[in-house]
Amino acid sequence: MLMGRVARMYYELGLTHQEIADTLGLSRVRVTRLLAEARESGMVEIIVHVEESLFAAEEQALLSRFGLRQAWIAPSIDDPAKAARAMATVGVEALASVIEKDTTVAMGLSTAVAAVVEAFPTRSLGARFVPLTGSSSGLANGASPHELTLALARRTGGAAFHLPAPLVAASAQAAESAYADPGVRDVLARAAEATTVIAGIGSTQDTRGLLFGSLSEEERAALLEAGAIGDIGGRFFDATGAPVRGALDHRVVGLDLDQLRAIPHRLAIAAGPAKLDALRVALSSGLVTMLVTDSTTAAGLLG
Repeated sequence: MLMGRVARMYYELGLTHQEIADTLGLSRVRVTRLLAEARESGMVEIIVHVEESLFAAEEQALLSRFGLRQAWIAPSIDDPAKAARAMATVGVEALASVIEKDTTVAMGLSTAVAAVVEAFPTRSLGARFVPLTGSSSGLANGASPHELTLALARRTGGAAFHLPAPLVAASAQAAESAYADPGVRDVLARAAEATTVIAGIGSTQDTRGLLFGSLSEEERAALLEAGAIGDIGGRFFDATGAPVRGALDHRVVGLDLDQLRAIPHRLAIAAGPAKLDALRVALSSGLVTMLVTDSTTAAGLLG
């Protein structure tokens, strides 16, 4: 296999790109592409035995500024695919640190968390994974709490619990009916007793967000009028970190912000300019105790 031959020549024999090209009758550009494909396919794995973080000073500054337990920062890269891969790689490091054996982990709705879960390697942890909220209806996208708990349980040899309810019920009465279901009560009780929560941060400045973007214009306007700046676990909060009550909040099926705050370890995975204000509030108000973000967002939080 050509890719394997190129990889062995480069990584095992130490030949340069040009030397490999000359030996195999390839162009130097072709050799570079084959080496990149070898890494992306998993044929080649590179392990760097260094304890120090890429952004140790910035991470320490976040800990000092917001009283966090831990922070992980990925490099900001112009290429969206590379940026996503960097965030996922750093996120995997964070999840490996916070998920302990035989503990319960509550999972929130998030595309950022979904990318990390997809990149998480297979390893035996034996933890229990529980949704923070019900799941959105429609086409599955890998980012619902149910999908995240199931995927992470499969990768870690753990157990996944399903919350048989929607994220946002059709009415407050429908939400009350969901809460009355014994299965829903049992799973939410497990979530409330979790030692760790892993979730994204939604922003009312981003209409592409999984929750805010799915709402009607009237619902979004009502949230903005009430002072909503972001959400975590499906619950919106204002500029002080206080819950935003109202018609929508009464329709959400999941833990409320007070229950979420009672979970000892709370990891948020989020980055981007649209989420900067919501992230700052979540950190400064104590909604979040640990953070995975990128270097540009970290600079904005510290600035």
